[in-house]
Amino acid sequence: MSGEQTDTGVVVIGAGLAGLSAASELVDAGVQVEVLEARDRVGGRTWNTEIGGQANELGGQWVSPYQEAVLETLEKLGLETFPSYRVGSHVYIDPEGTAHRYEGEDFPFPEESASAYEAALARLDELAGQMDPEAPWDHPDAVALDSVTFESWLEAEVADDMARDMLRSMLAGGFIAKPAQSFSVLQGLWMIAGAGGTYELFEPEQCLASRVVGGSQAIANGLAARLGDRVRLNTPVSAIEWSDGGVVAQAPGLSVRARQAVVAVPPNMTNAIRFEPGLPGWRQRLAQDLSQGSIIKVLAVYEEPFWRADGLSGQGFGPYQLVRELYDNSPPSGQPGVLVTFLAGEAAEAAARMDPVDRRAAVLEGMARYLGGEALNPEEYIEVDWSSQEWTRGAYGTSYGTGGLTRFRDDLRRPVGPIEWACSDIAGEGHIHMEGAIRMGRRAASACLERLG
Repeated sequence: MSGEQTDTGVVVIGAGLAGLSAASELVDAGVQVEVLEARDRVGGRTWNTEIGGQANELGGQWVSPYQEAVLETLEKLGLETFPSYRVGSHVYIDPEGTAHRYEGEDFPFPEESASAYEAALARLDELAGQMDPEAPWDHPDAVALDSVTFESWLEAEVADDMARDMLRSMLAGGFIAKPAQSFSVLQGLWMIAGAGGTYELFEPEQCLASRVVGGSQAIANGLAARLGDRVRLNTPVSAIEWSDGGVVAQAPGLSVRARQAVVAVPPNMTNAIRFEPGLPGWRQRLAQDLSQGSIIKVLAVYEEPFWRADGLSGQGFGPYQLVRELYDNSPPSGQPGVLVTFLAGEAAEAAARMDPVDRRAAVLEGMARYLGGEALNPEEYIEVDWSSQEWTRGAYGTSYGTGGLTRFRDDLRRPVGPIEWACSDIAGEGHIHMEGAIRMGRRAASACLERLG
């Protein structure tokens, strides 16, 4: 060992919401903790930027009314939320490229398509209702459902093209962020069960209900402020030596010896750490089998939210478009006007190969199809390709291909010696959301406390 050497009770690797939540719980219980974060900031997949002197979000952002852990944390930190703007008409773009204004929750489908869509949602809810989100591999039909891709299920179960296309866009594009033929029905049901149902997951009034005043990274900033100098930034852990007696986490110029470790990074990022001795074969294969989705998040900034004057909410859906979803992401003051979209799955992968100038033009043209020509000329255009972020390499979360959930089962959370795991990717309730990150941080802290006695 060389450089600074410290001793602590628990070393936490990663200062996202999972790691900071774990550290906070441990400190509250009187345990000495050090948190080592590779980035120059806390927050992980939550990340604020400043637009017009006000916070906006480059990463995860929305809070749902059923997300108890997030709401508890906000209250603890004295943070407030504000409702997402959804006043006015929404816009749906049909297969022919025609934009339709509509009100309320229901897409303006032909009656036959609407009926097929509702029937498919009911079937997904029925299947998800048989699942414990904490153990999706124990579903009564787990093996069969994990052997079939979501695309194959759509082809077999949903005869209507428009209903099938919307479901594919909502689950594969909107949440898993991978092509529908690349993950199983069971994996998709886990996402639905983790939210409580298709209504909670797919309906913007629920899943996108509110945002955090000061931006969602304010949660991580608040937790980190309470931890003070226990959090070290710009400290990427390159190696972890472990035994039954504890761990030594190695970072440039630093060695931290601890009785327990919480590795609070996405499962795909554990491959960036050398473990000595090597992790068990089952854990290494698991990490190799999981991969992140593909997401490019875009914010377009305007002097004011011009769409509101036209009676539009800024919300739009178009499963056949490059810009498949669109929302008003303006700050509480309403100025400047900010639009947000997510290029996900195949759309993100195709867009990432485009020249940046061409991609910007294509995205703005896509926004203009919903809201008109004023969308073509933002004052500022901001994009983040999460697949290119060194310490995440994708978003919103990791998922298996077919067969992975039933093959590896609860290995996702199984400790290795003194090492616990925590991140939103392995959560049941709140799976791949901020809610899940906080829950998994608390779970890891509880496990550490039990072992520490």
